[in-house]
Amino acid sequence: MTVITRHSEFYLEDGSITLQIEDVLYKLHISLLREFSVVFKDMFSMPPSSSQPNHHEGMSDESPVKLGLPFTVKKMDYLLWWFMCRYSSNLPPLEGLVSILELGTFLQIDVARSFAIQALSTDSLNLSPARQLSLALRFRISDWIELAFKALVVTPAHRLSLEDASFLGLTIMHIIHSTQSEIRHLRLVLAYNPLKMDKHDVLCKRPALGCQASWEAAWWDGFARHYLHPDHPCTPLEALAKFESANIAGVTTACRLQAVEFIRDHGVFDREYGILEEGLKLLKKFEGTVVGV
Repeated sequence: MTVITRHSEFYLEDGSITLQIEDVLYKLHISLLREFSVVFKDMFSMPPSSSQPNHHEGMSDESPVKLGLPFTVKKMDYLLWWFMCRYSSNLPPLEGLVSILELGTFLQIDVARSFAIQALSTDSLNLSPARQLSLALRFRISDWIELAFKALVVTPAHRLSLEDASFLGLTIMHIIHSTQSEIRHLRLVLAYNPLKMDKHDVLCKRPALGCQASWEAAWWDGFARHYLHPDHPCTPLEALAKFESANIAGVTTACRLQAVEFIRDHGVFDREYGILEEGLKLLKKFEGTVVGV
C-alpha cells in the first residue's frame, strides 16, 4: 500500500490548495499559482461539477488535486524553488533548469520559461548543440533551432557522439547527415570545377592562357583547400571575400573583380544556403515533439 506523505518543505500550513504528485502532498497558496500560471488560473476557476456540488477538490489531504505527467516530485520541487528563489544569483543544475523549462511551458508560466531559457543560454553551462536542438524542438524555442542546427551541420560526422544521437533521435540525425552530405557534394563540385572567366578586362593581355590559368591555380590553392578544410571550412561568404580581396598573380584586378561580380550575380554559392534552409524547414516540422530519449 502506497503511503502518502506531506512534503517536508512545500506543505505550507497556511496554504490554501492541496496538490498530490506521485505519493507526496503539497499545500500551496492558490493565489500565487493563479497569478503566474494561466493553466492553474483556469483550473482553479472551474466551478464544482454538477454531480458533486459540495465537493471541493484540493481543500484537504483526503481530496487533493492529483497531478500526473509531466509532473514529478523532482520537477515540481525545482519549479517551486523558482517561485521562492527566482531572484537568487544561484542557479539550479542543468536538470533543474530543464524541469523549470518543461513545467513553465506546460503551465504557461512565461516568466519561468524565460528564466530557464536565459539560464540555459549562459556559456557556463556549455550546452551542446545537440542538447540545445533537442530542447528547442521539444519546447518550441525558435531562436535556438537555426543556431543549433547550423552548428551541427558544420560539425564533422565523426565528432557527433552517441550522446548527441540519443538527444536527437534517428530522424533528426538523418536530416542533419543528409544536409551535411548535400553541402559536401556541392562543395566538391565547386572546388574541383574552377569558374571559367568568360569576360576579361581590355587590359588583360593573355586571357586564355595566363589569366585563366592563374585564376584556376588560385581557385585551388587560395580557395578550394579552405572551402574543403576538414575542421574549419570557410562559409560561402568567407570564400567570396577571399577572392574579392585577394591579389592573384597573373590576374588583373579588373578581371578578378569581374569574376567575383559574376559569382555574386549568379548566386554560385547560394545553393549552399538553400540546402540549409531546406533542412531547417524539415526540422521545424518537429517543433513541439519529443526527439531522442
